Amino acid sequence: MGLYSVALFVHIVGALLLFVLLTVEGVGLRVGFASAPINQVLGPISALAVLVPGLYMMNVAWGWTGWVAVGIAAWVLIALFGAVTGVSVMRGRMSKTAAALSWSVRVGMALAVVFDMTVKPDLLVAAIAVAVGAVLGAAASLVRRREVSTT
Repeated sequence: MGLYSVALFVHIVGALLLFVLLTVEGVGLRVGFASAPINQVLGPISALAVLVPGLYMMNVAWGWTGWVAVGIAAWVLIALFGAVTGVSVMRGRMSKTAAALSWSVRVGMALAVVFDMTVKPDLLVAAIAVAVGAVLGAAASLVRRREVSTT
C-alpha cells in the first residue's frame, strides 16, 4: 500500500462525505430543519479531503487532463454555491424553492463529477457531463415543484 492508495481512499471518503452533506441538506429542506450548522463544520473537512489528495493524485499520476480540470472547477462551484445557499437560507435571504433548486443543481453536478472521475473523458465531454448534470438537477427540482403545487 503506497501513498497513492491512501490518497485515493481519503479522496473517496471526502466525496462520500460530500454526498452525505448533500443528503442532510436535502432532507433538511424537505422537513424544515437547518442543515447549515452541520455543513459549516463538515463541509470544509469534506472539501479538504477531496481537494488535497486529489491534487496529490493529479500531480503523481494524471496531470492536468480535461476531466481533472473540470472536476476541480465543478468542486469549486459546488462548494461556493453550497456556502452561498447555506448562508442565504440562515439569514432568511433565500426562499425554500431557490434553495431546493441550488441543492438539485449541486447534486446533479456532483454526480456528473463522479461520472468524470470514473470514465476520465477529455475536457469537452467532461464539461458537457457536468453541464448536463446541472441541467438535469434543475429540471428535477422544477418537476418536483410542479408536483407539489398541483397536489
